[in-house]
Amino acid sequence: MAQIIKPQALKPGDTIGLITPSEPVTQVCLEKIIRFLEKNGYKVKTGAHVQKAIGDYVAGTPAERANDLNWAFSDPEIQAVFAVVGGMGASQILDQVIFDVIVQNPKIFVGYSDTTTLQMAILARTGMVTFHGPNALSLPDLRSTGYTMTNFWRMLTTRDEKILIKPQSVWQEVREGSCEGVTFGGNLSCICKLLGTKWDPLVALPKLFGEETKYLFFWEEDYEQFSEIARNLWQLRNSGFFEKVSGMMIGKLTAVAEKDYQNFPQKKDLIKQVTEPYNFPVLYGVDFGHEVPKATIPIGVRALMDTKEKRLELLEPGVV
Repeated sequence: MAQIIKPQALKPGDTIGLITPSEPVTQVCLEKIIRFLEKNGYKVKTGAHVQKAIGDYVAGTPAERANDLNWAFSDPEIQAVFAVVGGMGASQILDQVIFDVIVQNPKIFVGYSDTTTLQMAILARTGMVTFHGPNALSLPDLRSTGYTMTNFWRMLTTRDEKILIKPQSVWQEVREGSCEGVTFGGNLSCICKLLGTKWDPLVALPKLFGEETKYLFFWEEDYEQFSEIARNLWQLRNSGFFEKVSGMMIGKLTAVAEKDYQNFPQKKDLIKQVTEPYNFPVLYGVDFGHEVPKATIPIGVRALMDTKEKRLELLEPGVV
């Protein structure tokens, strides 16, 4: 079994590197992010291509965006790497990421949406714990939301052995039960698009955590038809992954609707159908994803979920 790598906790005065593996960021937004992080006691360095827009959908060529990621992990002055924004371009840089650099320089890596692509590939190739949490672009606007920011900084800065993530909205029980497992997940589409590739996280999981390990699978989605979400869930089921799942947490499904089929099953009914043979507990509407409030969840740590108590508790920290 491979060694799981945890990054060092973030400390006051540390330097945060900002990169944009997908979409570019404007000068105005970048300055706002930097001011926010500096006011919170951190130094900031930015990738060379974060503002190099090709159209409005990527921040430079695949080589340039990969170079920024490789630079952020190799720079000894940087202690944490924040993805600025999501998009659709992260898969374009995978074959140019130097994973040996990440293994030799483990650092906090946080983001969500398209950043899931990189987080899954990093887990598969290095065994490093990463964090499904806010992208840097949203941090200045989240400062007044209380829970989201408190949870975000706590995950990155503390080594608490147990951290309870409390509901900030209505968490709904789809199938009753409690379970323990290693956290695994993020954006559903991004996970599924890696299956069968050189960065397939499902192939890597038994090597990283052992054949008998069960997983607390969490996923979210936005701006997607539910029929496509159903297709992705069946792909995971057909891969055999659900046999390794101890429980499922569904985050916020933002702007998800069904346009092609008028009589398509309701969301929770379909989730029951696709998971029914496995009978693991399922919790719906958990606070993570593309909406606020959102929890920051480390990927690759032991956790407990209880659907009746609406309880999510991390049993170990994501940092050392």
